[in-house]
Amino acid sequence: MNLPSFRRSADKQRLPKEKRAQSGTRTVLMGLLFSGATAMALVYHLLAWRGQVPSASMNLGYDLLLLVGYAALWALLAESFRKKRPSPARSFWTITLAAGVVILITHVVLLIASPPASVDASLALGFDLETGAPLVLATVFKTNILGLLYGVLAVFLMLRLKDLVLVKRTRSSQRNWYLLVGSMVVTSLSVLGMRAGSVLNQAQTILMIVSVVFMVVCSFRLSWIVFLSFREKVAAIGLSMVMMLVLVLGISIMRDSVISRWAELPGIYTYVQSFSYPLSMFSSLAAVFGILYSTTGVLSLLFHLPTSGEFQARAGERAAMQSLTNIVGQVFDAERLHAAIASSPVEAGVAHFAWLAIADPESGSLKPKVVAGSKIDPEEVLDLVDLDALFAEATSSRNPIFLEEAMRDHRVRAKASRAISSMVVAPLVGRNRVIGALFACKELVRGFERDEIDTISILAAQSSLAIENAGLVEQQVERERLARELAIAREVQQRLLPQRVPEVRGLSLAASSVPAQEVGGDYYDFVDLGDERLGLIIADVSGKGTSAAFYMAEMQGIFHAVSRLAPSPADFLHHANVAISESLDKNVFVSVIYGVLDVRKQEFVLARAGHCPAAAVGIDGKARYLRSKGIGLGLAPPPLFRRSLAEATIHLQPGDVFVLYTDGIVESRSPGGEEYGYDRLLDVLGDIRHEGAEGIHDHLIEDLNAFVGDSGDYGDDMTLVVLKWHGPHSDVPLESHGVAHEPALA
Repeated sequence: MNLPSFRRSADKQRLPKEKRAQSGTRTVLMGLLFSGATAMALVYHLLAWRGQVPSASMNLGYDLLLLVGYAALWALLAESFRKKRPSPARSFWTITLAAGVVILITHVVLLIASPPASVDASLALGFDLETGAPLVLATVFKTNILGLLYGVLAVFLMLRLKDLVLVKRTRSSQRNWYLLVGSMVVTSLSVLGMRAGSVLNQAQTILMIVSVVFMVVCSFRLSWIVFLSFREKVAAIGLSMVMMLVLVLGISIMRDSVISRWAELPGIYTYVQSFSYPLSMFSSLAAVFGILYSTTGVLSLLFHLPTSGEFQARAGERAAMQSLTNIVGQVFDAERLHAAIASSPVEAGVAHFAWLAIADPESGSLKPKVVAGSKIDPEEVLDLVDLDALFAEATSSRNPIFLEEAMRDHRVRAKASRAISSMVVAPLVGRNRVIGALFACKELVRGFERDEIDTISILAAQSSLAIENAGLVEQQVERERLARELAIAREVQQRLLPQRVPEVRGLSLAASSVPAQEVGGDYYDFVDLGDERLGLIIADVSGKGTSAAFYMAEMQGIFHAVSRLAPSPADFLHHANVAISESLDKNVFVSVIYGVLDVRKQEFVLARAGHCPAAAVGIDGKARYLRSKGIGLGLAPPPLFRRSLAEATIHLQPGDVFVLYTDGIVESRSPGGEEYGYDRLLDVLGDIRHEGAEGIHDHLIEDLNAFVGDSGDYGDDMTLVVLKWHGPHSDVPLESHGVAHEPALA
C-alpha cells in the first residue's frame, strides 16, 4: 500500500472516533453548563435569604445565565432523543408519567416546613413582599426544587412533542415549529428582570397570543395518526386524554387553584416565578401547548377511528405487493412462488381464501391445474367449482370475472362443504397467452368492492410477471448448465484430435479443425503404421452438434483399432463400415477419406468413402482433384460397400502438395451467398504451392476468412489437413512440420 492510500485508510478509521470524541465533549460541556446554572441559582437564592438583596442588573444577569443553562439542557436532551424516536403512544405515556411525577414531588415538597395559616401573609408565603427575597431556608430549597422540576418538564415536553409535530416533516411544518419555539423564547425573554407576581403589559400579552397562534398551527400536525392501527389509535386516545388532564392539573396547581386551597399551602407559581420569571413563562407556555396538542390529537384520533380498517387493508395490499415484488426478483422455486401468489389476496386482506391454477405446460394441455391454495386445500377446489369452465372464460376474455352472488352461478356448487358467496377470477396474462388464473373468494354476498377487484388484478399481473421471470431464469440456468457441459465436451473432443502432427522424414504437415457449434462431427487423425508408413484419416459425420460428436468419438476408436490391422486403405474402410453401421441412426452416415503414405516407396495411396475429393498440386503447378470411387459409411451393406471402393495411388515427387478437407471449407458462403467452391480452392492452392505445409494451411484459412467476411456463413464444421512432400532425402526444418491447431476464423 502506498503512502497516500494508507493515509486515506487511516483517516477513515479515525473519523468515527473523532466524531464520538466530539460528541462526548459536547455532552460533557452541556452537562457542565446546566449543572453550573443550577448551582448558581441555589447560591443566588441563599445570598438573598442571608439579606444580600440583588440589584436589578444582578437579577437580569441571573435570568440570562439560567436560560443559558436550560438551553444547554435542551441541546443535551435533543441529542439523546435523536438517537431513538419512540412511538406516538409512548411519547404521550412518557410525558404523562413525567408530569405526574413532577406533580407528586411538588405535593411532597410543599408539605415540607409549611407555616401555619395563622401567621401573616409574608411569612405564610415565605417571601418578603417588598423585595421578593426568601424569608426562610425552606423557601430557598422549595424555590430551587420546584423551579428545576418545572423547567426540566417543560424542556422534556417540548422535545417529545417535537418528535410528533415533525413526523413526515415538510418545509412549512419545520418552519412553523421553529417559529413556535422562537415565539416562546421571545415571550420568555420579554419578562427578564420582572419579580414574581408582576402583571404582564400589553406587548407581553401580544407576544403570548402570537405564541398561542403558532401552538394552534403546530397542534394540527398529526401525520403520525394515519400510520396507527385501530388498537394503537385507541391506546393513543386514552393516553393523550390522560396527558391533557395531567397537564391541566399541573397548570391549576401552578396557578394556586387546587392544592393551595386544599392544603392551605402557598401557590407553586410563586415559587417557580421566584426561581426565574422567564423560565416560569416558558414552562407555562409549554404546558399550554401540551394541552392544545393532546386535545387536537384526541379529536383527530376519534375522527380517524372508522378509517382504521381501510388503512389496514391498504397496508396489507402494499405488503402483499412488496412481497410479490421481492418474489419476482428472488424466488425461482416453483412451489414457493405458487404458494406466495396464492396467499397474496389473503395477506392483502381482500379475500377470505384463494387458490392459483395454471395450465400444465409439461403435458401441453390447456386444462388448468390447482398448484397452491391459501386457507383452502387445493384438492378441495374441484369439489367447490367447475374449474375448467371458469378458467376457460377467464382465458377467452383475458379480464377479471366477478361473481357477486357466486352460489347462483352454475359453475359454483351450492352443496359444497365450504360457502363461496362471491368470487373474483383474475387471469394471469403472459406475453403470448394466459398462463393461469388467481381465484379469490369471500364468504359474503357482494363482498368485493371495486378497489379490491383492482387490487386482485394487480396481484395477478405481478404474479404473471413473477412466473414468467422464474421460467426465464430456469431456462437461463439450464442454458448455462448445457453450455458448461458442452464446453467440457468440446474440451474432451479436442483431446481426441492430435495435439501435434507427427514428424515424418521428407514430409511437412499442418492440420486444424473447428466445429460449427460447441462440438462437431469432423475428425482427422494420424497413425504410425511402421516401416516409415503413415496412415491419415479425415472424416465428416452428417449433421452437426452433439449427436455428430458421439459418432466422431466412435470413429476415433475404430480408426486406432482397425488401421494397424488393415493392409490397405480400402480394407480399412470396409472394416470401418462393418464396425460403425450397426450403431448409426437412420439417415446418418460418415464420409471418410483414408490414405497411407509410404516414405520408402515414395507413394501415397488413398481411398474415399463418399468424402470430398482430395486436392493435389505438383511442383509444376498443375492442380487436380483425386476422385476415387466410394460411398459413405453406413449407406450400404458390406458387400455393396466393398465393391464400390477404389484406391488411388500417387507416386510422390518433391514439391507435391495434398489438401484433405471437409465440406465446411468449400460450402462456406460470402455475404452475397456465393459458395467458396472447389475451383477457388484449386486456384489458391496453385498460387501458394511453393510454401511449406504450415504456410499453405495459413494462406488457405486467410483467403477463406477474407471471402466469408464478418457477416458471412461458414455453414458447417471445418477441418483442413495439408501435406507437402519434400523428398526422402530432404531436410525438412522442424518448424515446417507444422502443428495441429484451431485457426483464427473471422
